[in-house]
Amino acid sequence: MIRHPLAHPARSAFLRAMAPPAPDILEAALCIAWEDQDSDRRSMTRLMLDDMADAISTQIESAETLLDHINVINMAFFDDLGFHGNEANYNAIANSYLDQVMLNRTGLPITLSLIYIALARRCGLAFHGVALPGHFMVQFRPRNADPIIIDPFRGGKRWSMSEVAGYLHRNGQHSNVQEWLIPPTPEQIIVRVLRNLKGSLVMHGNYPAAASAIERILVVEPSSAVDVRDYGLILSRLDRPAQSIAYLERYAHLSPQAPDLQSIRHHAKTVLGRVEN
Repeated sequence: MIRHPLAHPARSAFLRAMAPPAPDILEAALCIAWEDQDSDRRSMTRLMLDDMADAISTQIESAETLLDHINVINMAFFDDLGFHGNEANYNAIANSYLDQVMLNRTGLPITLSLIYIALARRCGLAFHGVALPGHFMVQFRPRNADPIIIDPFRGGKRWSMSEVAGYLHRNGQHSNVQEWLIPPTPEQIIVRVLRNLKGSLVMHGNYPAAASAIERILVVEPSSAVDVRDYGLILSRLDRPAQSIAYLERYAHLSPQAPDLQSIRHHAKTVLGRVEN
């Protein structure tokens, strides 16, 4: 895997996919995989989704209620197609690439959720994301009823509102559960995909590709202090000291009270010393 220049067609396609007013989440996620792997599987992935939806739709015709409809999708997605969470190799880079998740039938909570949403919408149900701290799921929001929350990473487990509240409490979040059930925006979803990817790439020591992931994050959230910082740190590893210092200085400007600011400034001085020598 190598880092491609901004001129790579996948990066241009990513920028178009994320353009307002209606970013295309599926297209953007597939462009991420295309750039990093240098293999364009967008059409293949969409055709696979269409074929899956066609097969499911024939079964849905006999569904009488909303829950019957959802149960048909769940049985197809988890039992017939075999999608499941990659608990054995959670940090595998392929878990963040939507085309690989389609082929391998395994991935992260967010990538499995994106495929579930895309498939369900092809079958007539408008599912949305549930972006909890450290976990991602899907929800269908009936009128005048609690959302139906499904966990694609855990085989389609249904979460009750009390289970969501308990999860939030255990993770130090005490705000209203309903606030966490507001569907995330396309921008928030793609940034989350890219941050997961960044973490996996750094863990595997692939710093050029990690830098590329952060570049795309900063396209969507240019003032994200943590990503500005991480980009500066990674640039220093890639022997790009002048750019590294510029981003670390920008981090200090964005987060003047950050608890790690002293260590970041020390790192910047070390990088500056390399430039002067």
